[in-house]
Amino acid sequence: MTLRTATFAAEITARGAAERVIDVRAVPWGVISETPDGRESFARGAFDIDEPERVTLEAIGPHGAEPGVRLVGRATQLADRDDGLYATFAVSRTREGDELLELARDRVYRGASVVFTPIADRAAEGGVTIRERAELVRVGIVERAAYAGAEVLAVRSEDANPMTDESAAPAAAESATDLGVRVAVDTPDASSAIDELRRDLLGRMASLEAVGNRARGPHIMARWAGFGDYLKDAAGDPESAVLLARALVDQKAATNPGVMAPSFVSDVKGIIDASRPAIEATGGPGALGASGMTLNWPYFAGDLGALVGKQSAEKTEITSVVVNLLAGNAPIETFAGGSDISYQLIRRSAPSYLEAYGRIMLAGWALTTEKEYETDLNAGATGTLTGSIATDADTRETFFAGSAKVRSATGAPASAVLVASDVFAALGAVLTPASYGTSNITGTAQASTLQINVSGLAVIEAPYLPNGTAIFTNDRAAQWHEDGPFVATAEDVAKLGQNRAYWSMGATGIFIPAGLVKATAVVLPLSGGGESRSKRSS
Repeated sequence: MTLRTATFAAEITARGAAERVIDVRAVPWGVISETPDGRESFARGAFDIDEPERVTLEAIGPHGAEPGVRLVGRATQLADRDDGLYATFAVSRTREGDELLELARDRVYRGASVVFTPIADRAAEGGVTIRERAELVRVGIVERAAYAGAEVLAVRSEDANPMTDESAAPAAAESATDLGVRVAVDTPDASSAIDELRRDLLGRMASLEAVGNRARGPHIMARWAGFGDYLKDAAGDPESAVLLARALVDQKAATNPGVMAPSFVSDVKGIIDASRPAIEATGGPGALGASGMTLNWPYFAGDLGALVGKQSAEKTEITSVVVNLLAGNAPIETFAGGSDISYQLIRRSAPSYLEAYGRIMLAGWALTTEKEYETDLNAGATGTLTGSIATDADTRETFFAGSAKVRSATGAPASAVLVASDVFAALGAVLTPASYGTSNITGTAQASTLQINVSGLAVIEAPYLPNGTAIFTNDRAAQWHEDGPFVATAEDVAKLGQNRAYWSMGATGIFIPAGLVKATAVVLPLSGGGESRSKRSS
């Protein structure tokens, strides 16, 4: 098959006068080069690396100078790495070999040219030929080339391990700071980041040296043979460190606002999911019915004890009574709130304004309807009780009596007791956490869940009840009824906005006022009561 040639730009690092081993990244993967036959690039794994001795090293001078192949060495190792094909060559002790080493150390040679025989190709977009399999014949070190990617990595002594010698790369602990990025090298296979840094710095060094030679002799940076030596000195030499800082200019986020997009978390903070404790404690919201703006319900208010009597004698008249079912009612009220929201805010907000707005409005709706229900229960309760939670005995007596009164009025004991915030806090301060056992105690309180249970009754904080108030009840006595919440929207095209409202209708149904047993002016524990209660309950 026909031999073909591909040439790539390179940067050369020499390390000492007696060194006769050269490392070359001969072929970069994926880099497109323009050849007389067209555009081509090499796929990773295109070359067989098992027989490196078949590959020779060639010194190629400037165009037109001493034409012909000048072989100066042979490969001792080939390596297929992420970014290209790497080769290590032993340079022969010939005039051409000595010349190649000198020109490499002087950074005159800046390119690598590979001679290969194509085996398997494929066509890619843009008329590019991808070399998937090829036989590598020679690698030439050239003065210059047109395409980036191939490079002579180092020139080292021939007795060193070509691919593992520490002179080829800084040790694991060595690092360089460039553009705010810290690059550490812990294997001979340098990362692409350190390769980029090496190429940039060597270019700077070569340019600075050329200027220095013309103006006032060798530049101060010419004292280092290569990048690794420079980094080693910079690690312990203050002057070298200063030079490194001067060569690598700082780039900071503060000076690049055009690429620093503002960061937002998607969850809007501060939106409290308001609960409706009293509504949930009495059976949750019930339906309002199909029509009308008044909630109606039938109820019996007669004396059950007068409905049935004992017959005085056989064939005598039995008790004759009138049983009336009365109608109870409550007005259905509307609860609503809304805004006129611009299209710009709707379309351009991130996180979504509408989503956050909806959560906020629903939290406000829950708070308002809960407050309405608690206020109605407090005003409509007719059952009364004198209560105290000053001692264990007082607490048990109050809770038992309240539940018994609810049963007398509704036929079922209390299922919950709604208490004002100050009563809730007082109970929580003196009752025993459930995790410490429940034997011989009046009740339990758990701060981690804010759950209180006294004598089997759930104690629910109702924050809108007046201080010192507790209401014993169940869902037979009262219930909140509602329809909603709903979202109403209308386009305000004239103003490029959207009217958006959240609303519902609701009513408090107090079916048996006596089943709302209210204890007012509840006597709270004295200071230190928790300690004496703990001793008594043990």
